[in-house]
Amino acid sequence: MLRNIVFIVLLLSLSACGTSPKSKFYMLSVEDDPVTYADNKEQGIGVGVWTVNIPEYIDRSEIVTRKNPFEIEIADFNRWAIDLDHNMTRLIAGELARLLKTDRVVISPWPAYRKNDYQVKIYIDRFDGEIGGEVQLSGVWSLLSAEGKKEQLRKVFTFTTRATSKDYIDQVAALSKLTVQLSEQIANGIATHKKSAP
Repeated sequence: MLRNIVFIVLLLSLSACGTSPKSKFYMLSVEDDPVTYADNKEQGIGVGVWTVNIPEYIDRSEIVTRKNPFEIEIADFNRWAIDLDHNMTRLIAGELARLLKTDRVVISPWPAYRKNDYQVKIYIDRFDGEIGGEVQLSGVWSLLSAEGKKEQLRKVFTFTTRATSKDYIDQVAALSKLTVQLSEQIANGIATHKKSAP
């Protein structure tokens, strides 16, 4: 009798393992838009984008959401397809190239011979939100000189939006939207500084 009970428990355990949810993988992205570069590519602004610095609590493969100001949730089966900091950096760099109409945007580390007009550093404080609710991106970014030795512009930012549902794909879409808004602010800062430069 005991042997039969042990056998049944073992079967139930194996059955439970077999029905574990399948992991889903996501990336920050935007809908494809035609990219227009400068007519003379050598006239495009050269921008070096350093890898985005993200806080430790979201520096993981699992997507992090927030239940309240004091509690976060880690989604075991909803994960980033690539490292979040690299994903954000690539999205921002791509948007800067599109918005500034240049093909001279590079991501760190860039080769020593690469000559940029500016460098950009981004520090993220918060990049999360309630699942199906308000999502927030906040932090600070700096526009540096060509060699990265002088800060030309510094901007503290906070962007918010709402996820359209409690589905993780809509959560990631909302986070992507905020990343694009940050890219637009940086692009505007670069363009404005370029015009005012002697």
